[in-house]
Amino acid sequence: MEIDDKSTVNKETDKENADKEKAKEKEPDFELLQNPSRVIKPQLKVISQPKNSRYQPLKEFSCGGIIILRDTQSDQAETLVEIVKAGGPVKEEDTSEPEPPEPFAWNED
Repeated sequence: MEIDDKSTVNKETDKENADKEKAKEKEPDFELLQNPSRVIKPQLKVISQPKNSRYQPLKEFSCGGIIILRDTQSDQAETLVEIVKAGGPVKEEDTSEPEPPEPFAWNED
């Protein structure tokens, strides 16, 4: 009886091709973060603020902690984001309270 190992060979070649594609993809040298408060401690060593940014930090990022910013273009109008509750916006139907439970009688036996 002869066993056909084509499916095993195909799986192995697919795995090898996927590994080669991962090796070919080059990681970018930098990334622009929209929320720098999510930076972890090891990343603090390599993070920097763009030089032409409207807001500049009062202390270096490498110190970590709370970051206080100075507005370098205070004569221009600000564009602020809308404040929302934690967890995001809630649908109107989700805000209703559930019905109270049915009354019951307590009997001590």
